[in-house]
Amino acid sequence: MTLEIRSQTFQTPAPVRLRVEIPKGRISITAAETAETTIELAAANGDSLAREMVAEAEISQSGDEIVVRIRRERRTLFGFGGDVEAEIRVPLGSGAQLGTGAGRIETHGRLGALEAQSGAGAVWVDEAAEARVRTGAGSISIGAVAGSVDVKSGSGKVRVGKVGADARIATGSGSAELEGANGEAKLTTGAGDIEVGAAGDGVEAFTAAGSVKVGRADRGRVRAKTIAGRVFVGVADGAAALLDISTMSGRVNSELEASAPPEEGDKRLELIIRTMSGDVNLARA
Repeated sequence: MTLEIRSQTFQTPAPVRLRVEIPKGRISITAAETAETTIELAAANGDSLAREMVAEAEISQSGDEIVVRIRRERRTLFGFGGDVEAEIRVPLGSGAQLGTGAGRIETHGRLGALEAQSGAGAVWVDEAAEARVRTGAGSISIGAVAGSVDVKSGSGKVRVGKVGADARIATGSGSAELEGANGEAKLTTGAGDIEVGAAGDGVEAFTAAGSVKVGRADRGRVRAKTIAGRVFVGVADGAAALLDISTMSGRVNSELEASAPPEEGDKRLELIIRTMSGDVNLARA
């Protein structure tokens, strides 16, 4: 149970630029229709170290910038105690730069440009205009991004919803899933499956040990490579596909029919697929 809470409120009639840094614990940001920014810091387990850190935390406002900062101590990262919970409410569209050495980061509501980094912990994002997310060990989940997204996990599953522009997703060990991107999408994982629901201008996917699936592609280029795994691509009806496929010990199964070269204005799709040991399956979508 939380034993101590420190609260502060700032008048912010317009979106703010929020910066939060805590060594250990949880950061929770809520964007809502409000003209205030409210901050609550709590000693999560009520230990003396955490209470001291909450009491000495920097909470300040300078113009449209709000800063919440707790000094970083080695014993909070590698020992027990010192867990702090930061609950913050900001106006819709506010930008945020969030960081913790070890702990969970989560956002609710529509934020502006977002940067989030955790040394070890999961990151969960509802909605943002732009997003750049990093975690050394933990999963990443993002609901929707209006612009571009750039996410990386050292070891953990990554899931991203709809992206309005380009998407760059990487994980050392874990699956990578993208609902769809209007621009270019690049997904890489050392050990895990890759899945893209709807391709936009292009997809580049690489996994050393896992399968690659692109549910629907209708233009641009899909480049997929896996050392040990299957590849599936759904080609949209009406799109002409140019195929460049090779597999060392797998089969190629295609539902696509041979046709004349595409005419001016027709949708064109280039498929470049490589597998070492895995089947390649092409179908109409």
